[in-house]
Amino acid sequence: MDISNLIEEMTTPIHDFLVKNSESHTIRCYMPGHKGTEDPLDITEIDGADSLYDTDTNGGKGIIAQSEKNASKLFGSKRTLYSCSGSTLAIQTMLTLAKLRGNGKDHVIAGRYSHRSFINSCVLLGLIPSWVYPEEYLCAAVTPESIEAKINSRTLAVFINSIDYYGGMSNISAIAEVCHSHGIPLLVDNAHGAYLKFAPVDLHPMTLGADMCADSAHKTLPVLTGGAYLHIANEKYCAMAKEAMALTATSSPSYLILDSLDRCNRTIAEKPFHIAEICNKVTALKRHCADMGYVLSQSDYMKVTFDCAAVHSTGFAMAEMLKEFGIECEYADEYRCVLLFGSGSTDVDFETIKTVLRANTPRSVFVRDLPSPPVHIRTQTACSPAKAYFSGKVRLPVMMTVGKVCAGAVAPCPPGIPLIMPGEVVTIDAARALRDKGIADIPIVV
Repeated sequence: MDISNLIEEMTTPIHDFLVKNSESHTIRCYMPGHKGTEDPLDITEIDGADSLYDTDTNGGKGIIAQSEKNASKLFGSKRTLYSCSGSTLAIQTMLTLAKLRGNGKDHVIAGRYSHRSFINSCVLLGLIPSWVYPEEYLCAAVTPESIEAKINSRTLAVFINSIDYYGGMSNISAIAEVCHSHGIPLLVDNAHGAYLKFAPVDLHPMTLGADMCADSAHKTLPVLTGGAYLHIANEKYCAMAKEAMALTATSSPSYLILDSLDRCNRTIAEKPFHIAEICNKVTALKRHCADMGYVLSQSDYMKVTFDCAAVHSTGFAMAEMLKEFGIECEYADEYRCVLLFGSGSTDVDFETIKTVLRANTPRSVFVRDLPSPPVHIRTQTACSPAKAYFSGKVRLPVMMTVGKVCAGAVAPCPPGIPLIMPGEVVTIDAARALRDKGIADIPIVV
């Protein structure tokens, strides 16, 4: 993406206002209570600061509106909204907007391994998921054919998660083509892929045809935790976007998070190739890993995903070995270990990891007894997620719940992906999987 022409016009209106305010001698007779002693840039919606959910009421001239327009130019969206509550709020807003324009439709076709924020949004909005399964456990890659086979007269939208926790991706272009041929919006949980717009090849969902997309900026870009984007490509969802976001958002968004999102625009514009350079370093690290005998799963630009089971080990063992040398992984389970890189990753980081891996061959994490291969949890749906969640419920030991209806989204975190959904009948496979993940009890409909 050529963003060199945006450098001179890439202002930081939020940051400039916060700095000017911090340097003033105004007595702070407004929230927060620390009065600037914890952080002088931390404020609330004082005069001139703009309001995150009311930027449309003043003609879009406030500092937040200006900053969001800068982000929209970078990502090539019709509109970009900031979220101070991560991708969770952006996902809630996407589904709200889809329902507002959905003419009473209530079914959402979704990849089975969607984040818990999706199913929780379905509970709040009274939506019913229609699941499509990928070939592999916990992966994102669902096929266009499986989605098209699920489309019916009640289909409101298609929701997919791409990139997944292992680094897998779906064929967004092909899925978008299917959706649009049926007049259905494609919503993408791209929480792990905000950087994709600036990768060696632009694979961002906005580029590939998504109607709306949630990005967790903080996962890979220089943004504070909780900073995220909602990108909108379809014009019909723009006008009500702020109103929809305010429905489930905090009324006290963090100006420190907004400040970091604002400054991120300038950082990207001033260093347009930095993200691509990091991606290339990750790619080089993957080659080194393969040369050293490690088996890697296919993953996106920012992840190195070790297929530990392929070398008779577990992700847990790999993570423990790395931790001994001061390397903390993003995610590990019985089968894989994931390293996640980002804009702040340094050359020292890459060289240290290579040194550690070179000194510790795959044999160093050998495990005598491997866990059983993962299985998809397939079960019957007894009622809608909302009906199950808002029914009377009781918590029971997980192995006593077989045959009963689950009343909540039971999701070990990370990765925050439910193994059983509200409204579904608990199978013996589900109960065993939850037990093996350390879940002692779950809510059941009574």
